[in-house]
Amino acid sequence: MTLHLIDHIAFALLAVVFPIWDFFAIRKRAALIRAGRTELRMRLYRKIIGWEWMIAIVLLAGWFLLGREGAAIGLVPRGGSLPWAGYGLAAVFSVLLLIQAWSILRNPKSLASMRDKFGALTFILPHTLKERRTFDAVSVTAGVCEEVIYRGYLIAYLMAVLGAPFWVAAVLSSIVFGFAHAYQGPSGIPRTAAVGGLMALLYGLTGSLWAPIVVHALVDITSGRIAYAASTGIAAPSSGTIQTGEEAVGDLGS
Repeated sequence: MTLHLIDHIAFALLAVVFPIWDFFAIRKRAALIRAGRTELRMRLYRKIIGWEWMIAIVLLAGWFLLGREGAAIGLVPRGGSLPWAGYGLAAVFSVLLLIQAWSILRNPKSLASMRDKFGALTFILPHTLKERRTFDAVSVTAGVCEEVIYRGYLIAYLMAVLGAPFWVAAVLSSIVFGFAHAYQGPSGIPRTAAVGGLMALLYGLTGSLWAPIVVHALVDITSGRIAYAASTGIAAPSSGTIQTGEEAVGDLGS
C-alpha cells in the first residue's frame, strides 16, 4: 500500500506516545484505586472503552478514505483450506479456554491461587458484579479494537514501511502490543506480547481478524470472570449457581 504522512503519525502515536501516556496515567490511577478510591475502577473501564473505540474508528475511517481495501486490514474473510485450519485452531483454543475457566471457577483452591497470580493487576480487574458486567464490555472492546489496531492496521503498516513479509511484521506488532501494556509491570510486556503473537498467528492463518477478535475477547472475558470470583472468594458449585450479596442465581455463568 502507498503510505501517507498520517500513517507515520498514527504509528508514532500507537508505538510511542500512547504507551508512555498509559504507563503514567494508568499507574497513577492504579495507586489511587489501591489506596481506596475503588470508584475509579469503573471510570477507568469507561475511559478504556471510549478511547479504544475512538482510535479504531478513526483508523478505519482513514483507511477507507484513502481508498484501501478491507481485505488488506483483515476485514474480509478468505477461502481455502489454510483459513479453515486457522478457524479450527481458534475453536479448539476457545473450547480449552472455557474448560479451564470453568474448572477454576468451581475450585476454591484454584481461585485462591489465581488471586495470588493476578497480583499487581487486581486494580484493573472486577471486584463487584457491576464492575464484572462492565469488564465484559471492556473485553469485547479490546477484542475488536485492539485486533483492528495492532493486528490489522499495524501489521499492514509495518509490511509497507519495512517491505517485510507478514510474519516479520507480526512479530514486531506483537512487541509493540506488549509495550502498550507496560503499565502492567515488567512481566506484563512479554506476557501480552505472547498473547499478541497468538492473535497474529490466527490472523496469519485465516487472513481475517474475526478469529483473533473472538479469541481475544474470550481470553479477557474469562479472565474477568475468574478475577471476580477470586475477589469474592466464592466458587461456582457443581449446580452452576452461586450466591453473593449482589446476586442470587447463576449469574457467574451468564
